[in-house]
Amino acid sequence: MAPLQKRAWYSLVIGIVFAIALVAVFVASGDVTTFDENLGLRLAVYALWVGTPLTYLIIMNPVIRKSKQVDERDKLILERAPRVQYLAILFSLVAWVIALTEVFGDKGVPVIYLTLILISTLVISTIAQSAGILIGYWRMGHVNGQE
Repeated sequence: MAPLQKRAWYSLVIGIVFAIALVAVFVASGDVTTFDENLGLRLAVYALWVGTPLTYLIIMNPVIRKSKQVDERDKLILERAPRVQYLAILFSLVAWVIALTEVFGDKGVPVIYLTLILISTLVISTIAQSAGILIGYWRMGHVNGQE
């Protein structure tokens, strides 16, 4: 397994753990109003929020920066991985718009949802980048006849 692929697996698992932790914090706390009113809850969510992309950088950056560990195949995968990332972000934003429009309609969306949209977009972005790398390796293995 290539170093980039191995690190993408680690990053994907850790990103999913952070995402589950974020959802668990929200479910345990009640609702968005609690998030808006409770500074401790917001700080915990912000820590998880910052932790996701920071962990991704810590895991992925050493391999990407060391050109000896990244061959042409890895570079090709790194160029294509943002396609998966872009689609995941786009679909998440579409889901937010549809959901918030249906829930709030003409009443107006509370401002706190802007923070939640940003948090979810960053978490989804980091998970999708790792997934894009893994999909790239999987597709490359199938194209070359390896399974």
